[in-house]
Amino acid sequence: MLDSFTILTKGGIVLWSKEFAKIKGSPINSLIKKVLLEERSAETSFQIDSYSLKWTFSNEFDLIFVVVYQKIFTLLYIEELLTTVKKRFIKMYKDLLLKLKESSDFIIVDKFQEFNFEVILEEVENRSKLQQSSNSTPKKYEDTDKGKLVKDQKNERAIKEGRVEKVKRKEQEKKEKAERRKQNKANNINDSDDDDDDDDDSDDDSNDSDSEENSDGATKNQQTDVAKIENSDEEDEEIIKNRNKLIAAKAKKSPGGYKKKVKDTPDKQTSSSSTGKKARTWEDGKLSKKELEALNRSENNNSTEIVREKIQKFNIEMDVSSSDDDDEEEAKPVSGFMKYFNVLTGNRVIDKQDLEPILADFKLHLTKKNVAPDVADKIVQSIGTGLEGKKLATFQGVTSVVKQQMEDTITRILTPKRNIDILREVQAVKGKRPYSIVFSGVNGVGKSTNLAKVCYWLTANGYKCMLAACDTFRSGAIEQLKTHADRLNVHLFERGYSKDAASVAQDAIAFAKDTGYDVVLIDTTGRMQNNEPLMKALSKLVNQNNVDLVLFVGEALVGNDGVDQLTKFDKSLSLLANTTQTHIRTIDGIILTKFDTIDDKVGAAISMVYSTGHPILFLGTGQNYTDLKRMNIKSVVKSLLH
Repeated sequence: MLDSFTILTKGGIVLWSKEFAKIKGSPINSLIKKVLLEERSAETSFQIDSYSLKWTFSNEFDLIFVVVYQKIFTLLYIEELLTTVKKRFIKMYKDLLLKLKESSDFIIVDKFQEFNFEVILEEVENRSKLQQSSNSTPKKYEDTDKGKLVKDQKNERAIKEGRVEKVKRKEQEKKEKAERRKQNKANNINDSDDDDDDDDDSDDDSNDSDSEENSDGATKNQQTDVAKIENSDEEDEEIIKNRNKLIAAKAKKSPGGYKKKVKDTPDKQTSSSSTGKKARTWEDGKLSKKELEALNRSENNNSTEIVREKIQKFNIEMDVSSSDDDDEEEAKPVSGFMKYFNVLTGNRVIDKQDLEPILADFKLHLTKKNVAPDVADKIVQSIGTGLEGKKLATFQGVTSVVKQQMEDTITRILTPKRNIDILREVQAVKGKRPYSIVFSGVNGVGKSTNLAKVCYWLTANGYKCMLAACDTFRSGAIEQLKTHADRLNVHLFERGYSKDAASVAQDAIAFAKDTGYDVVLIDTTGRMQNNEPLMKALSKLVNQNNVDLVLFVGEALVGNDGVDQLTKFDKSLSLLANTTQTHIRTIDGIILTKFDTIDDKVGAAISMVYSTGHPILFLGTGQNYTDLKRMNIKSVVKSLLH
């Protein structure tokens, strides 16, 4: 049933491997590249092609145990197999693994070939078969949820009627009968006589119960009958009240319900007529020259002055605290999420039971920092797998190990898979064709403003930029972009409203090529992620023009919704992609706006990058053109830890 089982170090050295079938491709290499290196080890399994992979770690010896099998099979013993193999392998080669961890100058892999995996596999498979056969027997009615509920109701009724001892006695008799039946089945005795006896016993029980109830006296029966009548009367009154409330609520909500008309009194009529709308007087339409000039918004008006921005280079890197500040923080008492690890002290090995309550508190800490709950859960599990099995000496060791593990995890998440250097890419195509950048996102996140910021930054670095107004849907979008173009003294290419955005972008790129522009910045319509027509239009614009860079502009204020927006925008780009294309176009990078308004709640950055793997290229930190920064991973990690 298995295809292969591999034991390797976290450094990538295979210590032991066994193949049961020929494997196509390299599923373990894909696991390392797409899961382990991207800090997604909290996921329970990984599927690629026709294979499914599961794994476990031994952090004490930096080992990874990986099993590969066909994903069409459902193997229930995989987790037990991984755990058993890990225990046996470590127990068998503990001394050798310690030497390997301390000094990795040379490794003799042949010493691990004596490991007898087939025996362990056979033991685990046999235990799994026995467990499945034992679980295949149906449950008794008393063990089901419904049976337990009925039993609880009977006990409550017995307590009210004062028959607790009688019920206990019956339950004890039933248990004794069940034990007798089990003994008879074990001894292969015919149960027919016992069944007859059971029926007789049940009749006797019913007769005994009837006689006991008769012996209680007529007065007790009368009291119970009166109590039942009173309870039924109270229930009827409560039902009637609830029914009347429901009818009244429906009458209020129904639009065609009966409403009592109230005639207007003379006072009300006079007040309503006196407060009517009055016509505005325009003073015969006569206005002064100053008022006419103030109202003139035409292009020929010479009185309007355009304020040009002074283009100059600026520091685009985020401000990071100095090492002195870090030293002062280390001298301070442990605070932030590190306080959750105060319980882990002494010379010991961290196990799963130690980590469970701590990681639960840390998950809550991440959600308060605006990390999406499902992303926070995966990050916490990944940190737990990295800490489980670590051997610690002192409390300071706990703090440093945990902090280092957290920093490594977040750093691996935020480290981009593709290194995007816009200036280098623009320089590579300069003189051949214009470099095109598309800005996409939902409504109101600041696409046009951050497009202008990027234009300012590129212009300051010596490149000739042009803006393309492809937002032909929103009123005032072209005028807004024209204001930015005038201030930055760059050309604006536009074709007006209600035009095909993909065609406008195509004409803009062709015009930029003919006139010698280096960069074309394409503004698009803000659209919600579930608006299918507009999402198809975006896919058409990107795929038809084969743009160089597609940026998603999102807010730093959102949590789960930002992840949903980004993932759906990512998928939409492949809607109209050419089927012959080998590379399906997706979002290339993220611009996170309003980053200056979130204080230390930087969780949206973690959520977006973890969900899609796309890097954050820029952060919007204000309203000015120079308020554009590159994200510093160290600064984000610091905000999450405190």
